Amino acid sequence: MQQQSSSMSAKNLLVSIFKYSIATWVNFVIYGLSLLLSAWFISAEVYGQVDIFISTSTLFMNICILGLDQSFIRFFNEPPAPLDKQHLFGACFGLSAVALSVTCLVSCIFFPQQVLGIFFSRPLDNIYLALLFLNAFMSMIGRYINILYRMDGNIKLYTLESVAMQFFSKMFYLVAVLINPSFENLVLWTVLGMSAFAFVFLWPNRSGLSFSAGVLFSKANRRLLPYGLALAPTAVMLWLNSLFSKVYISKTIGEGPAGVFSMVNLLSNVVALIQAGFATFWSAFIYANYKTEQEKIKHVHDYLTFLIVEFLCLIIAFEDIIFFILGRQYRSGILVFPIMLLVPVFSIISETTVYGISIAKKPIYDTIGIGLSVVCNIIFCMIMAPVWGIWGVCIALAGANVVMFLFRTIIAQRFYQSILSPQRTAGVLALMFVIVAGGCVFSSNFVIKFIISIAGMAAYVLIYRRQLLSAVELVKEMLASLKSKRQP
Repeated sequence: MQQQSSSMSAKNLLVSIFKYSIATWVNFVIYGLSLLLSAWFISAEVYGQVDIFISTSTLFMNICILGLDQSFIRFFNEPPAPLDKQHLFGACFGLSAVALSVTCLVSCIFFPQQVLGIFFSRPLDNIYLALLFLNAFMSMIGRYINILYRMDGNIKLYTLESVAMQFFSKMFYLVAVLINPSFENLVLWTVLGMSAFAFVFLWPNRSGLSFSAGVLFSKANRRLLPYGLALAPTAVMLWLNSLFSKVYISKTIGEGPAGVFSMVNLLSNVVALIQAGFATFWSAFIYANYKTEQEKIKHVHDYLTFLIVEFLCLIIAFEDIIFFILGRQYRSGILVFPIMLLVPVFSIISETTVYGISIAKKPIYDTIGIGLSVVCNIIFCMIMAPVWGIWGVCIALAGANVVMFLFRTIIAQRFYQSILSPQRTAGVLALMFVIVAGGCVFSSNFVIKFIISIAGMAAYVLIYRRQLLSAVELVKEMLASLKSKRQP
C-alpha cells in the first residue's frame, strides 16, 4: 500500500512538472529560432551590442525591483495587514516602478553619458539610456504578471504570458532585419515589442494597480521591504556576472568577439530544456514537503543530475553541426562552447542542492556565495583574459559559477541533506570536467570529440544504473495506468 502511494505521488510530481514545462518547450523553439535568425542576418558586432543593451536593461530592472517580486511570491497567500491579495500586487509593483522611475530620471538628467559609458564601447546618444530604462520597465511588468498567474495556479494564462514574453523579447526585434539590421533599429524594435507585450497583459490586471499612499506606504512595507531587500542582491549579482564578461570583452577585445561570446552564452542555455518547468514547480514542492519527503528529494537530485550531464555530453558530441548551422562568423565559438555549458549546468544542478539555505532561513549565505562568484569572476578575468583572450573570460565565468555552486551546496547540505551520495555526485562532476576539457582540446576533431562524449554518456549510465531501472519501472506503471483508463 505504501509502495502504491509512493508511486502515485511520483506520478503526480511528474504530471505537475509537465504542466509547468509546456511554456518552456514552446519558448525553447522561439529561443532557438531567434538565435538562428540573429546569427544569419545580424553581424556579430551589432548582435553583441544589442545583447549588452538587453542585459543592461535587465540588470537595472533587477536592481530597481528591490526584491519585491520575491516578497510578492512569499506573501501572496498571506498578505500582511492592511493589504489584501489584490492590493499586494499594486504595492509591490508600485514600489518597484517608483524606484525604477527615480533611477531613470536621475541617470538621464545628471549622468547619461557616464552610465552609457560603463556598458558600451561605442558613444551613444542620451535617448538610448531612456530607451534602456523603458525596456526595463516593460520587463518588470512582465515579471510581475508572470508571478501573478503562476501563484494563482492559472496554467493557461501563465503559459500564454511566458510564451508571449519570450516572443516579444527574443523574436519581435528581428523585424528590424527586414528594414535595416543596425544597432539603432534593433534597439527601437526591441523596446516597441516589449511595450506592446506589457500593455496587452497589464491592461486586464489594471484593477490591481493602486498608487495611493495607503497602498504604497502602508505598514505592510515593514515586512515586504526587509524580505525583498535581503534577496535583491542575489538576482542583481547573478545577472551582473554574465554582463561583466560581455562588457569586458567588448571594451578590451572587440565588439566582434563580444558578439561571439553573447551567442555562445545564449546558446549554452539550451541545456535548460532538460530542466523545463522543474524549477517553477520544485521550489513550491520543496517548501511543502521537505519534512516528509527527504528521500524522494535526494533521488530527484540524482535524476536531474543524470539528465543534465547526459544532455551535456550529447551537445558536445554534435556541437559541430550546431555551429555549422549558425554560420562562419560564429564558428570560433566552438573553442569555448563546452566551457560555457558549465555555467547553466551548475545553475540547474544547484536547484537540488542549495535549498537547505532557504529551509534554514539563512539567505545571507546565498548572498555571500553569489557575491563570492562575482569577485572571483572579476579576479579570474583580470588574470586570464590578457593571456588567453575570450577563452580566459569564459574560464573565469565558468570557474566563478563553480565556486558559487560549491560554497552554497556545502553550506546548504549542513542544514538539509538533499544529496543521496556526495561521493557519487563529486565523481560525476569530476568526469564532466574531463569531458568538457576533451571537447575544448579536440574542438577541431569531430571523431575524437564524439568518442569522448559517447564514452561519457556510457559511464554515466553505469553510474546511475539503479536510478535508471527505477525510472523505467515508473514509466511502465504510468503507461499501464494510461492504457487501463483508455480501455472500456
